[in-house]
Amino acid sequence: MKTRQKSEQKFADNLRWHALKLLDQIEHRHQYSNIIVDRFLKDSQLSNQDNRLLVKIVYGVIQRRYTLNYYLKPYIKHRKVDKWVESLLRLSVYQLVYLDRIPSHAVVNEAVSIAKTNGHQGLGNFVNGVLRSFIRSERPSFVDITDVSERLSIQYSIEKWIVDKLLEMKNFEETEAILASLIEEPFVSARINLPVDKRSQLMDDLKAEGFDVEESPLSPFGIRCLKGNLIYSQAFADGLLTIQDESSMLVAPVGNLKGNEQVLDACSAPGGKATHIASFLNEGHLTALDISESKLKKVSEHLHRMDLEDKVTLHVSDATKFNPKNDRLYDIIYLDAPCSGLGLMRRKPEIKYQKTQDDVLGLAQIQSELLEHMASLLKVGGTLVYSTCTVTVEENEQTLIEFIQRHPNFSIDKFNEEDNVPSDIVTNEGQIRIWPNQYHTDGFFISRLIKNN
Repeated sequence: MKTRQKSEQKFADNLRWHALKLLDQIEHRHQYSNIIVDRFLKDSQLSNQDNRLLVKIVYGVIQRRYTLNYYLKPYIKHRKVDKWVESLLRLSVYQLVYLDRIPSHAVVNEAVSIAKTNGHQGLGNFVNGVLRSFIRSERPSFVDITDVSERLSIQYSIEKWIVDKLLEMKNFEETEAILASLIEEPFVSARINLPVDKRSQLMDDLKAEGFDVEESPLSPFGIRCLKGNLIYSQAFADGLLTIQDESSMLVAPVGNLKGNEQVLDACSAPGGKATHIASFLNEGHLTALDISESKLKKVSEHLHRMDLEDKVTLHVSDATKFNPKNDRLYDIIYLDAPCSGLGLMRRKPEIKYQKTQDDVLGLAQIQSELLEHMASLLKVGGTLVYSTCTVTVEENEQTLIEFIQRHPNFSIDKFNEEDNVPSDIVTNEGQIRIWPNQYHTDGFFISRLIKNN
């Protein structure tokens, strides 16, 4: 998107102009929404109220892209429109449909002004005509779309192949519930770096600071924040909590660490699981790997803030090629494998437009290679905890079935009541599968394997 100097000057304090520029980076330059938005907020000169509205609009437009395109199609028809103008129209229609406190005339006037200033008078007239026609007309109905997968794809704004994948695993009602949950607004969760019996006191301290928090129903270490940003809390500064999704909080405890083990975290960034694992160790030690030096630096920062550095050694390494000194074998290996990330679609909505079926198959191959190497680094009798933040069978159950077929000395160690996880997330095969609609968390998969003699 080319921006004119007069646009930057005129709209310097205009949240919709800044939202449009962020959308251009995310939608057309394929950058990650969380990184782009966080970077903007760090230096933003807008008010806190405007920043909150900007975030809501940006994520809302991304979450509902296909729905907004469906609403706009009758008014654009076959006219060729610049990508930034498409984003401007989606941004405007999102406000008209989903935000009830913004007057429609204000939405139209600002969109027209941006179109004229950053484009030309004719473009302003075009945007004005499209939006005013949309306001006057009845909204297109999803019922008119006869193909079930296509209807769900447009209604819930997601790639059709993902809908088909879900329908293979779930019935129609369950699939629709999952899709509906993915366009809900996410909340922030945090994990305490304390014994679980200290959670209530820490929550009282957070409430005293003005944060609206509640206990996680999924993890005894978890806190949900309904109002406020916990990274500005005293508890965060003191290393008493860290930001982490509740599903992810289940991984470290199911390794059943006693505290004296030699542990390997094969893909440790961004560090949520690594810090959690380290918090369970006494005489034991964690070796944490990641292929990205910059991401591993972030892990180091979290370890320092939470006073866990002495329990962890960090290595920049491709986990498929890592060989420990003295041919050391590990008691427990955590493999949070690279995956398609389809469990993260609520918090990172651009994922649902970027990933393909070929990506899933390619990642499943990488996961198999990682499992092969990790198997050679695990002691007999040791535990391998495999996890992903995706929902596909190919990256989860199928990958493990094929691995066990190649390695019959490995078996699934089924989760049970002693693991302190809700029964509704444990499958008949004794593995953990969390769907995004169950607890309003990331979709997640966890399996625990034992290396037998």
